Amino acid sequence: MLLTRNLFIAVLLGIMIAVVVSFLPMTDIGHEKQLAPVFQPFKPLVLKRDNIVDVLTLFETRLPLVHVQWQNDNLFVDYKVDKNKPIYVEDIYTDLYITLKSVYTLTSNVQGLYVRILYSEKGQNEVLIALSAERSGKLIDSLDSIKNKREFLQEHTTLSYGVLWQENFLK
Repeated sequence: MLLTRNLFIAVLLGIMIAVVVSFLPMTDIGHEKQLAPVFQPFKPLVLKRDNIVDVLTLFETRLPLVHVQWQNDNLFVDYKVDKNKPIYVEDIYTDLYITLKSVYTLTSNVQGLYVRILYSEKGQNEVLIALSAERSGKLIDSLDSIKNKREFLQEHTTLSYGVLWQENFLK
């Protein structure tokens, strides 16, 4: 009998505590720890001088980054290739595409993107290939439906080829 009475009191107290807690005001604990809901839609980042490094670390490129400049809503990025670490032409086009896609899908305020791939030999930097692209709805809509990165870049951006590229790769 004593066990039944104690069990009944414990259940009753548990129910009362649950009812009292349910009437307490909800606090917004998640914002204090900067937590985000799992299924919240992604909001593009606003690129600023303060967060440029954080944004660029989201790019999954193979080439080493050597210079970045943020000026008047335009992003200037330089990558470097040297003869000690050869890279394939398709890898260069892939990195150009990844940079283009990352900039225009992860950020909301970049209006122009200018990327150069520099070839470094004996302390001299020479432009192999350069890309320039302005933000447009057509470009952003077509980023996910590509088959060939080289053709996509040639169609939707402006590519400029340096002398070394023309001599070695455009034959």
